[in-house]
Amino acid sequence: MGLVVSSAGSCGGIFGRRRSSPTPPPPPVTTTPETSAPQQQQPVVATTTPKEPEPEPELVRVFRRFDADGDGRISAAEMRASCGCTAAEAEEMVAAADRDGDGFISIDELGALLEEGDQADALRAAFAEYDEDGDGVVTAEELRRALRRLGLCGDEMTAERCAEIVAAVDRDGDGVISFDEFKAMMATKPVA
Repeated sequence: MGLVVSSAGSCGGIFGRRRSSPTPPPPPVTTTPETSAPQQQQPVVATTTPKEPEPEPELVRVFRRFDADGDGRISAAEMRASCGCTAAEAEEMVAAADRDGDGFISIDELGALLEEGDQADALRAAFAEYDEDGDGVVTAEELRRALRRLGLCGDEMTAERCAEIVAAVDRDGDGVISFDEFKAMMATKPVA
């Protein structure tokens, strides 16, 4: 089960900024009819508006939303309260993100999890370039057309050669490349 993070909130909460109130104008100089001289005013002290704090990074805001007790780590109980899931689901989510085995999610572990989600989105977009008809698999013919369209091969990329490539990647033997097979292929490092 994956961890889904939503960062909904008001505009002020999203952007982390508040409008500062304008500095009040100095009091006007007044005169009295008897003296026609300006009355003594209190000296105006120059005030500096405190600098607005930099907005927090999105990762910090998301982490704080889950870290209810502010101890710097997300427990399964906090995950359950934040997500409204069962205790078993919360334990599973924490275990999936917990890389150091301490039973909690640190801010670094949450950041890595979110980064992996971004990489998966990019991989899905790349897969969609090959899966022309959107049926969730890439055939040898779709592979041939995509490679030509992307300029990654010339006329030497025959239907037979593409069928060989599909067969080399096709782990379940169904004659097509699924997203999981595509992901596994992209994760393998070429031999130098």
